Amino acid sequence: MASVSSTSSTTLSLSTTTSSSLGSTHLNSTVGGLDIDALISATIAAKSLPITLLQNKNAVLQAKVNDYTAIKTALKTLQYAAKDLTYASTFTGRKAVSSDEDVVTASATNGGTNGSYTIKVSSLATITSNTSSALTTGTKASVTGSAAYDSAAITDGTFSINGETITVNSVDTAQDVIDKINASSAGVTASLKDNKITITQNTAGAASTITLADDTSGFFNAASITEGVVSGTDDDARDGTKASLTGTGTLSNLNNVIAGTTVNGVAITTGSFYINNKSIAVTSTDTINTIANKITASGAGVKATVTDGKIVLTQKAVGENPTITLGSDATGFFNAAGITQEALKSGEDAAQTRPLEDVAGLESITAGYFSINGTFFAVDPTKDTIESVIKKINASTTAGVSAFYDTTTHKISLTSNLAGDEEITLGTTGSTGTDSSNFLSQIGLVQSNQKLGADAVVTVNDISVTATNNKITYQGNTFTLVGAGTSTVTVSDDIDSMVTKIKNFITAYNAAMDGIVTKITEKGDSESTDASVGDLFGDSTLRSIEQSLRGYSSIVLSSQSSTMQQLSQVGITTGVAGVYDLAQIQSGHLELDETKLRAALVSDPDAVKALFGNTTVNVDAEAVATGNGSTKTYTLKYGADIIGDPTIQVDGVTYTLVDAADLKPYNPSPSDGSTPVTTHQYSFDSKTGTITFADAPANNAKITANYDYDVSSGSNAGLFVQMNSLLNSYTQYGGILDSQMGSNGYLSKNMEYNNDRIADLKYRLSQEQATLYTKYQNMQTTLQGLQSQGSYITALLASLTKSSS
Repeated sequence: MASVSSTSSTTLSLSTTTSSSLGSTHLNSTVGGLDIDALISATIAAKSLPITLLQNKNAVLQAKVNDYTAIKTALKTLQYAAKDLTYASTFTGRKAVSSDEDVVTASATNGGTNGSYTIKVSSLATITSNTSSALTTGTKASVTGSAAYDSAAITDGTFSINGETITVNSVDTAQDVIDKINASSAGVTASLKDNKITITQNTAGAASTITLADDTSGFFNAASITEGVVSGTDDDARDGTKASLTGTGTLSNLNNVIAGTTVNGVAITTGSFYINNKSIAVTSTDTINTIANKITASGAGVKATVTDGKIVLTQKAVGENPTITLGSDATGFFNAAGITQEALKSGEDAAQTRPLEDVAGLESITAGYFSINGTFFAVDPTKDTIESVIKKINASTTAGVSAFYDTTTHKISLTSNLAGDEEITLGTTGSTGTDSSNFLSQIGLVQSNQKLGADAVVTVNDISVTATNNKITYQGNTFTLVGAGTSTVTVSDDIDSMVTKIKNFITAYNAAMDGIVTKITEKGDSESTDASVGDLFGDSTLRSIEQSLRGYSSIVLSSQSSTMQQLSQVGITTGVAGVYDLAQIQSGHLELDETKLRAALVSDPDAVKALFGNTTVNVDAEAVATGNGSTKTYTLKYGADIIGDPTIQVDGVTYTLVDAADLKPYNPSPSDGSTPVTTHQYSFDSKTGTITFADAPANNAKITANYDYDVSSGSNAGLFVQMNSLLNSYTQYGGILDSQMGSNGYLSKNMEYNNDRIADLKYRLSQEQATLYTKYQNMQTTLQGLQSQGSYITALLASLTKSSS
């Protein structure tokens, strides 16, 4: 401890404020050369050890909760797999195989009758239909230019040169026709010379000729070439001359390049014009036909054609909208072609999309109703369209028909939803239906247009049967008719499905056992930082689950057939009999002999079903009692566990069950004229398992009972019924595992308690830390006072020494 004397002084240094780990604000200081922060931190750290121990405990507890949760999940999966094997439907599954699915396809439901079914389909059922009259169609918007191009231009057709036919059409340019001539076998060459067409024979001499004939295209006329024969000459030249001719017409009449020329007195220049906001460019090499092709391909939704020498623009889509909108034109094309916005002829919407009152021929439809197969539909001609009415019909669940509008024939068709001779009854028949709106009569849907369907003609094992909509339900199986012919359908137990479910169980069982065995045999490791290592070593809860699960492989159900009393009899074992396998024993795994399982499922599926999932036992002729002539009430052996009603016999006579309030003594011939009672009666109380007779059985009469009783919670229950019950006790909400790891379980409560202790210890240490800093601060104040006094005494002594000298 620092000391103060007249010959020395203690220096006190103060620094900025800091915060401790527990949150208290203090002065970082030294007192008499001591590091106060270090002293207090060491003190608090030493006293924080209980907090660290509690936190470590909570880490282990949380690890246990996590491990329990994982095991609970595995047990839940096992429980679901085990429960799946208790359902009767697991063992009544059927599969159906057709020898020819082009004739019949088949599906077998649970409980369907196994067997072989020969199905002969002579004809399929057809569907009843009715078709309306054709409706007026819609039109497309169009613009036709007023100026004619190429009055002498070529048209679709042919001409011949030297007997060789050349085919041309109206969209061919002059160059196109020249190319066709040169590619032909006419023996001539066509070329351009001085903007005119020249045709020259390929061989020289007077014998070489060019014969022009049979022009239906107007090509010769447009090129000013005269039909006939032109001959070459023999002259002094070695090779002579070749026959040739040159037309006098210019290419402007042959759809030649138009850019930069004058057409109909109007110049067309290079540049662009717009249709429906799409730009079409005109180049120096374009012809009327290439411009038309550009318009069609532009994406403007417009098709351009040349008709009677005029440009025609036609909207590709039917209807009032979209339309054709002409934009700016820097080429003069619109002007030259005489195309104006005013020349637009608007299209009309298709008949099926217009209000009924706007469709030609349907003006007489009024607001009202029409009916199909007794189902009524409302019609408003100002709002409804053909499409909206069709939607109403197709949305109906009672009309039993489907409606369709054919955009090619412009007719409405009705077809029955069921195949066969199903009548489609229209309101126009005037029976129970209606056509107050005139809709059916106006569109031409009348009863006389109906084409009645026909039923399928089919036999099953040579027995004629009736098919509904080309489907047959026979012995619990469904056969769908596909086409004419004969097919054999084989229905059998779905063994594959059963085996798959049993394999799923074994997989889930082994996974659960792995999780449990791993944790209960895993020892702790002092060097490990993983809190889960060894956290459940030897855990009694898990050990109990493990032992219970292992036990199912050896349980014998004596109430079942002697050939099917334990799992090994269906091929489910813990290993090969007589073979010692330590690893197999330790793992607790189950193994499956699939061959043995399949054999059991084929030979006696009901016995396998009982071994796995039995929940009832039948009592046959239980000896209830012997009558004494006075006792009317008796209790059956299995009382309230009885399922359904028992059958009671007295000396072999079967009695009649009635409600207790209706019990009447046997009296076949009443003397008072009342109603005879010709049966021996009894009542049954299912809550207590007691029977009460209307007449007490006679003395020494033998009373026997037949009934089923519930064993779902007893040792006679199927193995997987018992397993499901066991697993449920562990996995259910609030069950055994939840008592450990649930929100209110032992582990959770311990962690909650530890957290409270940790919070309390932290609070106390923060208070102690604050107290320690207060003490050291007081010490600082005291030392400062002593330091001042020491300085004063030193100064005083120095003064006295000076004055004495």
